[in-house]
Amino acid sequence: MLKSDMHIHTKEDPKDPYIKYTAKDLITFASKKGFEVLSITLHDHVLNKKHIFDFARQKGILLIPGVEAQIEGKHVLIYNTTNEEITKIKNLIDLEKIKDHAVIAAPHPFYYLGRCLGSKLIENIKLFDAIEYNHYYWRFLNPNRKAVEVAKKFGLPLIGNSDLHMIYQMNNTFSNIDSEKTKDDVLEAIRKGNLRVQTKPPSFFDFVKTTAFILNPLC
Repeated sequence: MLKSDMHIHTKEDPKDPYIKYTAKDLITFASKKGFEVLSITLHDHVLNKKHIFDFARQKGILLIPGVEAQIEGKHVLIYNTTNEEITKIKNLIDLEKIKDHAVIAAPHPFYYLGRCLGSKLIENIKLFDAIEYNHYYWRFLNPNRKAVEVAKKFGLPLIGNSDLHMIYQMNNTFSNIDSEKTKDDVLEAIRKGNLRVQTKPPSFFDFVKTTAFILNPLC
């Protein structure tokens, strides 16, 4: 089983300038927590710096190219893509063009922000390979419950991710992927549902900190 987090933002994100830690900082932290597979999914930009992928490899981590793209005003996670490809995706239906090699996941689909897919996920369910179980929830406030229902109804796997914007958010929710440690094997394991979500709610203090971060108009 490969301990994995496939939804992470770092200082290199062009739309998250307030993030303090770099990709290398994050990789170092993740390696200490036992992670073996990561995808740094910047907003509308695929991180493609060779020295960062080399650094991850040195730390024992397989880094898979990914992006959190905004399509039709909604967020979509795409793994194994390029910046050239995502510039050509204007509508959700355009995702069909890359499904032969990319894995497409719905991040935090039923949360309460306008960029979450919501009903568009169900309308376009055949475009998606997985649905995210997000780290940000509380015992009595958990929008992931709807994601679990939809995944079960349509036979799609759940993938546990942090959607990391602050480093303390890592390690509460992640996936254990039953796969060899190669990009192609990991992506195929996600498609087939050969993974298990590991999750616990953040501490109340961390939940409050994250809520304040989300509500901060400067972020």
